[in-house]
Amino acid sequence: MLRELFKEKIRNLRNYLSSRGADALLISRCDNFSWITFGARSHITLDTKESGVASVLITKDNVYLFTDNIERLRLEKEELEPEILDELEIIEYRWFDGEYQALKPFIDGKRILSDTGTYGSKNVKSEIDPFRFVLTEYEIENYRELGRMCDAIMNDEMRKLTPEMTELEVQGIFYNRLSREGIEPILTIVFGEESAQLYRHNLSRNVKLGNKVFVSLCARKKGLVVSITRSILFEKNTEFIQQHKDNCYVDAVAIANSVPGKKLSEVFRDIRNAYSEVGKPDEWQLHHQGGLAGYNSREMKASEDSDYLLRAGNALAWNPTITGTKSEDTVVIGEKNFEILSYPENSQWPALVFEINGKKVRRPDILVM
Repeated sequence: MLRELFKEKIRNLRNYLSSRGADALLISRCDNFSWITFGARSHITLDTKESGVASVLITKDNVYLFTDNIERLRLEKEELEPEILDELEIIEYRWFDGEYQALKPFIDGKRILSDTGTYGSKNVKSEIDPFRFVLTEYEIENYRELGRMCDAIMNDEMRKLTPEMTELEVQGIFYNRLSREGIEPILTIVFGEESAQLYRHNLSRNVKLGNKVFVSLCARKKGLVVSITRSILFEKNTEFIQQHKDNCYVDAVAIANSVPGKKLSEVFRDIRNAYSEVGKPDEWQLHHQGGLAGYNSREMKASEDSDYLLRAGNALAWNPTITGTKSEDTVVIGEKNFEILSYPENSQWPALVFEINGKKVRRPDILVM
């Protein structure tokens, strides 16, 4: 199955090449490399956003993998599935010669498109990105497993927290647990009682949690990124519990309205209306609301100008916030339904249930310890 899915991606890109009258497409960005290879990693450091240590060159007749003598063995043994490896012709070069020297015989005198604009190619990143936004069932299954793992990690580790712990200590706990599970912790943000009132993006500090905390993760495995947030109270606070519920309602509205054929901008307007419904009409201005997800934590952030038309197979991670609270999970949409990947039906985390547009939407409640 994987071999055929890979061939289908190549066929789609070749059709695109033909429509542009080009000879070849060079894929070098880490997100696109993971997408075309169904999860292989071309990055070395977690924060690499552009070119990694390998590139894929797609021509009308061949698919080449370019990498240096440092990385080839690891890519072959640890990253690339055998069915995909069989479809690639590997071009190895010495690290001190550089990729361009290896590529020259294949691209000289030809019209080359790329996702980076390197080596004199035309940068078509914005045209390539949408290919990545619609996930295959194989990718969704990988995503589903990652979502299940992240939900379980949150359920286990959040229940161990105490008010005396520091944000940095909690961040270390989640780094450790994610790494032990083979998940890359590309973002871990811990909001203690003070930080949640001050910052939308709190870089964890050496301060005690206090009476409440929420933790937000962006966790990556096989190239796909799950975004997830969970919240706890160490002392019951009725006002805060109600605010969390209002926040989750806004999130539920976003999820229920994320349907094929609807523009991202239209869902954004639904979100703004939901803030008004709960008496917080201006909170949306204080932080972005999320948007498309997948091989990046946010492939595209929603706004009034987001004309992207949602399709079955899109993943979304909405993250509405009301100062002090946040609701966030990763969802994939189908033709007629949705699945909350990071909050599965069998999750042990307590739930709030909303009915929006005739759909039941489960959101994680705040856990009172």
